[in-house]
Amino acid sequence: MQALRHEIENYSWEVIQNMIEKEISAAFKIKEPPNMPTKKEIKQIIKKTVREQRKNNENTEKNSERS
Repeated sequence: MQALRHEIENYSWEVIQNMIEKEISAAFKIKEPPNMPTKKEIKQIIKKTVREQRKNNENTEKNSERS
């Protein structure tokens, strides 16, 4: 009976250690980097942004000339 109790105790500790190990591994797991845009996509975004800003500036200038 004593041997059975000892085995159950050891198994319990093993279960607890495995749980702790999984939690620690999950906490320090290296995450995949987010999807970054390609060089081509970055250029397109910059072009689009510049065009929109120029268009907005032209509209602002036209509105101020009318005033």
